[in-house]
Amino acid sequence: MATMANTKAGILITPPSANPTLKTKINITLESDFPYTLDRADFSINATNISNPSYFRQMNVIGADDSTKTLTVMFGGAWSGMYQIHIRHSAFGLLNTDGLKLTVGSNVTDYYPKTGSIYGGTLLTITGTNFGSEFTDNPVSISTLGAVGSIDCFLESISET
Repeated sequence: MATMANTKAGILITPPSANPTLKTKINITLESDFPYTLDRADFSINATNISNPSYFRQMNVIGADDSTKTLTVMFGGAWSGMYQIHIRHSAFGLLNTDGLKLTVGSNVTDYYPKTGSIYGGTLLTITGTNFGSEFTDNPVSISTLGAVGSIDCFLESISET
């Protein structure tokens, strides 16, 4: 049985954030001296919402690279917020994952131009984080302050940001 003095840790999560509605592939790196050969079948991983610990999401372990001590998991989305990652190994038990946090949410950081024609046709550039790579992943609607309803927009192109 592992003691606190020799508890192994998960040390890095990449990327550190995920879209709340889209599947995201995430890599989790363990300490280089983790004592067991990595096999994806030996791990169970979940993400627990920090502000509501009764809400958690199981993560599907889809790969394990023993040479880099990296697990690859698929995160299926969750409520927006901050999540603590928990890792259990079938023989070792719980790993120390205090530093492994996942931020879930999409964020618009800016848009340009700030004004446009009331008749439409203005091309907008929207920047932010955790957008999807498919047109249907990123629905955009425009509304004006005080107006009832909104207008759906068509996307012309998508990039990572």
